[in-house]
Amino acid sequence: MRIINQSATFTLVAAALLAIVIPAHGQSTGSSAASDLATEIEALRNEYEARLKALESQLSALKVESRAAEEQAATPAQRAKPAPDNVFNPAISAVLNGMFTNYSREDSAIPGFQTGHESERAAEGLSLGHSEITLSSNIDDKFQGGLTLGLGVHPGEPAELEIEEAYIRTLPGLGLPDGMRLQAGRALWTFGYLNELHAHGDDFSDRPLPYRVFLDNAFNDDGIEFSAVLPSELYSEIGGGLFRGDDIPFGGSERSPGAWSAFARLGGDIGSNSAWRVGGDLLGGRAHGRGGGDGHAHGHEEDEAHDDDAAHEEDEHHEDDEAFAHMDDDHEEHEEHGHHDDHAEFFSDGMFSGDSRLFGVDFRYTLAPTGNARERELILQGEYFLRKERGTYAIEEEHQECTTVPEDDGFHTECEVHTDERAETLDGTSSGWYLQGVYKFAPRLRVGARYSRLASPRDAGLDHDPSALALMFDWSNSEFSRVRLQYNRESLGDGEHDDQIMLQYIMSLGAHAAHTF
Repeated sequence: MRIINQSATFTLVAAALLAIVIPAHGQSTGSSAASDLATEIEALRNEYEARLKALESQLSALKVESRAAEEQAATPAQRAKPAPDNVFNPAISAVLNGMFTNYSREDSAIPGFQTGHESERAAEGLSLGHSEITLSSNIDDKFQGGLTLGLGVHPGEPAELEIEEAYIRTLPGLGLPDGMRLQAGRALWTFGYLNELHAHGDDFSDRPLPYRVFLDNAFNDDGIEFSAVLPSELYSEIGGGLFRGDDIPFGGSERSPGAWSAFARLGGDIGSNSAWRVGGDLLGGRAHGRGGGDGHAHGHEEDEAHDDDAAHEEDEHHEDDEAFAHMDDDHEEHEEHGHHDDHAEFFSDGMFSGDSRLFGVDFRYTLAPTGNARERELILQGEYFLRKERGTYAIEEEHQECTTVPEDDGFHTECEVHTDERAETLDGTSSGWYLQGVYKFAPRLRVGARYSRLASPRDAGLDHDPSALALMFDWSNSEFSRVRLQYNRESLGDGEHDDQIMLQYIMSLGAHAAHTF
């Protein structure tokens, strides 16, 4: 800088001398000599301006070299503490997800399909719903970990605590090939689009029908998964995993691993304002006594209850003979109309053992009309599932055996309740899909619509395919708070409709990771 200041001073002095010398010289020697002197001074000025520019260029180069040296000196410290540096301070967050609901029907069963505990609709009225507590952090320069605890609170029932995720994940510092990652533990694994998201990250208050019946809302079995982003112009990723096989669509695994997956994704940008992604997935394994509820075999508890009932019946005396006769008539009617022609009860209430394959394709398209997704954004999304199952479906049936024995004062009827298991090999091929659109028309306001539909199992004997329509409107004061109003019209049975109103709030406390595209 001192050199630059001296050069500027010299230029000013030269200009002043020029102003003084030219008139004096012109008076003594004439216009010709004055012209020569002006030319020399002009050349001198140009020379010093060139030197000044050269000095400025050298100074800029020195600044760049100094900054590069500082960054290089800081690199070892940065590698020792991976970003974000929260090794001793894990990111802790909580998500509060409360709801008010109102339904027009008491029953939400889906004919021809099993539904697990997680896919049941929220309790009617005011409820805390499903909240989460999440801890995540880089363990060191090679691994990252996360833990998510789900809290389910239903009116009149004890609070439920569930480990939704407990995983470790590799970081680039481990030295795996570029773009490759391993994840082990329990996680929301890669399948379709919604499965990797926590429920509070959805655009609607509930999951579409295919997720409810095929995955019990989400597949988060214990296992390990690898993925690799390929070096290509478009975003392309492939991967797969091995899992224990205890979660729906499997259950009751006899050996581990009992399930596996494979997936591929492709995506890219369209211009500067829109992006797209498509994917294909396969989830396969073997089920052993898969039923509703938690997805595991559940016949033992029912058998114990039936045994208790039978013992109670044996101890009772002088029962009403007409009541027993009426029960026998109902059982005969069920045998006549349901045993041969209608197998829907096998798929709804039975237990499945055999091979299960679930295929899925998904797509997602986003558009920011103004170039800024924070102001306006259109999201179109859809998925299609096809499930093929080969095995047996078993259902338990009760029947009574009554005998009449003589007594001193007449005759006495004694009845026993017996439980038999009836199993059949049925074609369980079924499918389902949904399509939804969400439009952000203002920075804090969005509207959306979703339609989902199921195709019942081939041998279920049902003429009606369940469907559901959802309309939603939500307001987000910030990225940490959202209030949503949603209306559902579900047509689950033939001629039966359920009109549902949901008012939901989602509030995030603490640091929370951003959601994927």
